[in-house]
This record gives sequence, structure tokens and C-alpha cells, in this order.
Amino acid sequence: MSDDERRARRLDRYDQLRAERPAHFVNPPGAGTEIILDRAEQLAAGEKAAEEFRAAGRPAEYADMGVVYEDPYIILVRDAVRFRNGKVGAYIRQFGTDPGTGSAALPVLPDGRMVLIRHFRHGLRGWQWEIPRGFSEDGADGATTAVRELAEEIGVVGAKIEPLGRMTADGDSVEIYLARVETMPEKLSPEATVEGIDEVRLCTPAELAGLIAAGEITDEFTLVAWALATAKGLI
Repeated sequence: MSDDERRARRLDRYDQLRAERPAHFVNPPGAGTEIILDRAEQLAAGEKAAEEFRAAGRPAEYADMGVVYEDPYIILVRDAVRFRNGKVGAYIRQFGTDPGTGSAALPVLPDGRMVLIRHFRHGLRGWQWEIPRGFSEDGADGATTAVRELAEEIGVVGAKIEPLGRMTADGDSVEIYLARVETMPEKLSPEATVEGIDEVRLCTPAELAGLIAAGEITDEFTLVAWALATAKGLI
């Protein structure tokens, strides 16, 4: 495949993604950066960036605009953008491959204790305490995703979920829920263990607040869920 063919192919997929998810490609009045949607301008921006990459000894294709990577879980997009001073550049964004809604759920037992899981995160190359969360599947809404993640990660079925709010992560909107859990299974499921979850921890509100204050919890979804639940007076 020639350079021109590769660039056109990536921009064709970009146009397709724009048609599928128009809200992600709007240019609202007063935007700090304008997404360039004209094909000729996109190609020109890519070629200018490619010259800089070549000069630095890097592959020119690193400067391509459009959808530059896609797998079953994520899509990486390189937008050509125009800044307020007129300068043209690029921004990388990440979307979930599935167009449904990702979610996270803060599980709470009848006695008020909250459930955390110790999960190994590949991107961090380490463990962190967090709440169940995940991408959507088959276009599912946030509530369906939350119920599925509770079942997969802590083995809870039939939890009553309450919407807490939304947050943005990696360009996508993620819904946050409170999950009312009656009982916890005695041990983790094999599926959870394979995913890298090796421990469950039950915390009182005071204990969780202490972990957050001590910097032992850094997961953004957990912190947002805690903030929303606290602000709403639910914990």
C-alpha cells in the first residue's frame, strides 16, 4: 500500500466514524481548537507533520490523520486541528470501539460498607483498589453495562443500581452508579481471577475516606463515584 492509499484509507474510516458519532466531531462556537474536516487540509496537515517526523528519524506514517489504530476495544483518532492563532496541528483521541455506554458502579452493602476490588492494571503495570467498571458491549446502555460488570467482577447478581452522574474518560462519557448489594459471594469467580482481580475489600465510609486521603486510592472512577455519592448524601 502506498503512502497516499494508507492516508486516504485512514481518513475514509475517519469520515465513517464521524457519521456514526457526530457529537464527537462538532466545532462549537468559541472552541479552543477547531477540528479540520476538509480532506485537502487534513492531508496537508499530515504531510507537514510527516516532514517533522522524518527529520526526527521517525516513520512518516506516525503523522497520518484519521483513524490510526482500531481493535475490539479502542479506536485511536488523530484529528487535524486549527488553534486560535491560526496554527495547524494535531490531537490524538481515544474512543471505545463499542458505541454503547461504559459505566462504573460503587457497590454498597446493607450495613453501609462499600466493596472495592484489587485489580491489576496493565497500563499501570501494578495493582490498584477500585470499583467494578468496564466498556459497553453490543451497544448496551450504562445501566446494563454496570449490571454486567458487577456480575463479572464481584459475582453479584440482582443488585439495585441508582444513577449517580457522569464523567468523561478518554473522550467518552461514562455513567456512574451506586449499586445496592444484599450479600457478597464467598470467593471470586474464575473469570474475575483471569481478568487480574485477586482480592475484595469491604470498607466503611470512614475507612474509604481514609484510604482516599492517604493516597491509597487513585482510580479516577472510584474517586468520582465517591465524590458523587458523598455530594448526594448517599454514603
